[in-house]
Amino acid sequence: MTQSHSSALGTSREAPHSLRVGLVGCGYQGNALATALGQATTTLHLVACADPDQDAAARVAALAQDARPFSSVEALLDNVSVDAVLVATPHHVLCPISLAAIRAGKHVLVEKPIGLNEQEAAAAEEGAAHQGVRYMAGYSCRFSLGRYVHDLLAAGAVGDIQAITGVFGSGPLNNGWIASTETGGGPLLYLGSHLVDLVLWFIDDAPVEVSGNIRRRTDTNVDDTSSFQIRFSRGAVAQCLLTQAASTFFFMVDIHGRAGRVTLRGWSFMQFEIEVSSTVNPHFAQPTVIRPRIEGDHISTMLLPELEEFARAISEERGPSITATDGRRVLRVLDGVVASDRHGAPVGIDRTV
Repeated sequence: MTQSHSSALGTSREAPHSLRVGLVGCGYQGNALATALGQATTTLHLVACADPDQDAAARVAALAQDARPFSSVEALLDNVSVDAVLVATPHHVLCPISLAAIRAGKHVLVEKPIGLNEQEAAAAEEGAAHQGVRYMAGYSCRFSLGRYVHDLLAAGAVGDIQAITGVFGSGPLNNGWIASTETGGGPLLYLGSHLVDLVLWFIDDAPVEVSGNIRRRTDTNVDDTSSFQIRFSRGAVAQCLLTQAASTFFFMVDIHGRAGRVTLRGWSFMQFEIEVSSTVNPHFAQPTVIRPRIEGDHISTMLLPELEEFARAISEERGPSITATDGRRVLRVLDGVVASDRHGAPVGIDRTV
């Protein structure tokens, strides 16, 4: 369980040259990314940030030496020379801001879910390919809790995966953009993008059908609780539940194969455990609970390695370990959940991407 990120998330070599970074979105996640930049090697330097809330932009700019605050991505791009842009905005502007940076020829790391739907993700994917810039989807769970599970699966602990059950829950999302349909609020995008990304990463197979049901809040009309099933081309099935009707944040992903079982469960991104049983690995012949030793916080264990992988991909002129295509596939599934709920029947999923 101490294996490096290199097996699943790219090489561990550091990028040799400095990158000037602009950050758009100076709320909670933007502040965390700016803090992570401050902890990074000298490869990454925050030189500018942008947010319509000028006080928020000024607070984040103060986290870096000589970083300049702006009120929009356009002002940032017009006034400061940057190599890359980090996008950490509400969901409805993730794609438009990413496209503005891509069209300016900048490399982009954008927070999940990278857009409101697959159509937006496809626009970003095509734009990045046309401009020849690196584009990374910010699924930071892969760099922490997800990688421990992925390493066990890659080592064959469960054999061929037959079924996955996944649940992400939170307390009520009552305020701000996360509580509004117009801005892409609700747990289906906010939490479901993480869950579906992990399911697709773990199972490594093409989804072919989705059936879903969405219960919406009567006050905000955002999704309250969503349940859905994903069927995969080789026969595996994933059953997923997302809710904002829980008492607190939690998650669970239970993976069953013909040779064993791996269960990830947690109460925060820093508090989680993994239970393993396997008929092929003698270390796990009896159910064994693993609590990985984690030093630091979510910024140092999730965001920092994510940023450093982004920097290496730019330096080495390769695709990052989490691509626009990965983000697009997640949104394709979530679009299918919405369509299935609307039509009251399962919907097929195009396998061409």
